[in-house]
Amino acid sequence: MKTEVANAVAENAESIFRDPLTLALTGLGIGFAPHEYIGGLFLALAGASIASAMNREQDRRRFWVVMLTAIFISHLAAMAAEAIWPALPFQAVMALAGFGSRYLVKMMLRTFGILEERSDKIADRIVDRFIPDQDKDGDAK
Repeated sequence: MKTEVANAVAENAESIFRDPLTLALTGLGIGFAPHEYIGGLFLALAGASIASAMNREQDRRRFWVVMLTAIFISHLAAMAAEAIWPALPFQAVMALAGFGSRYLVKMMLRTFGILEERSDKIADRIVDRFIPDQDKDGDAK
């Protein structure tokens, strides 16, 4: 199998290296055709926009975090879908991942907010766990 791929790359090397976008995407580990991958990214951004329009974002920064997360999550989902279900069109997977990225961002921001509120208690518990308090006699409690 490797030799077939190596031979195909060697035969088509001139056409691959002629297109800088294909070369850049290949360098990033993306094996899809550029027009299909960019179309999938647009579908992911559209899905994230639709999810954001359903429930308005509180501020503009959260909107951009959702868009960046949609790009990242849709890329990972497309790579996983290609490895697990090669017959499934990866653009559909990218669109669904973009839609779900809004909810993932909301969950992550809420979780990090809770961690920030409880950070003092968490730090105290970690310190108490590894460095226990001592009595007046010098004995650990």
